Amino acid sequence: MEFTLETRIRTVLTVFLLGMSACQENEVSDQGACDSGDMVGCYNLGVMYQSGQGVPQDLERAVSLFQQSCDGGVRASCNNLGFMYELGAGVPQDIERARALYQQVCDGGAIEGCNNLGFMYQNGTGVPRDFEHAVSLHQQACEGGDMAGCYNLGVMYQGGRGVTQDFERAVSLYQQACGRGDMQSCNNLGAMYGNGAGVTQNFERAANLHQQACDGGNMRGCYNLGVMYQNGTGVPQDIDRALRLYRRACDGGDTSACN
Repeated sequence: MEFTLETRIRTVLTVFLLGMSACQENEVSDQGACDSGDMVGCYNLGVMYQSGQGVPQDLERAVSLFQQSCDGGVRASCNNLGFMYELGAGVPQDIERARALYQQVCDGGAIEGCNNLGFMYQNGTGVPRDFEHAVSLHQQACEGGDMAGCYNLGVMYQGGRGVTQDFERAVSLYQQACGRGDMQSCNNLGAMYGNGAGVTQNFERAANLHQQACDGGNMRGCYNLGVMYQNGTGVPQDIDRALRLYRRACDGGDTSACN
């Protein structure tokens, strides 16, 4: 049996509210801060409208707020604005505009922009595909503390894209990111333990990691845990629990679990 790794290199949108001197518990305080010229307040409000957190989701309003805050010097807003342009969310899709924003953010020292720019080079989105440059950007993001960058770098080492394939290095990076709350990394680390890739095979450790990933909302982790319960690998065989896990993963968007 081979366990499935999550191998998609993903762009990470920063959605955590930045610190403010004023209260930031609700839309009113953030709107007041934004109206008074606090660009961090505009960023916070943009995040709320982007995610539908405490307000009805309004992507066009989010774009407007991110643009206002980006113009005011908040790099996180520039990063999020790039994400919106990349996806065409609340604004017509403009890959070149997204690339330019990520470059601006990365050059300004915001590591999320480096990770997202690396994503574009890895996939050849709006730029010539360049695995080595993608690795360099993900390395920069990882060293700056962005766990998505560490995850992405781990995937590059795992696949030998832009670097010499190195399973042990991939395991180390997944371990680092998992320990800091990146659930895709926990799933991949579990798969490495399950497959004995870069680490001594340990099914119990694999099951624990897939459980952690599943509990953290990673549907591939739920799927892999279901496989383990179905086969009694690292856990007592439990077909009913396996079916529940497959159903959860399927409902959560992992189509491989729907079969």
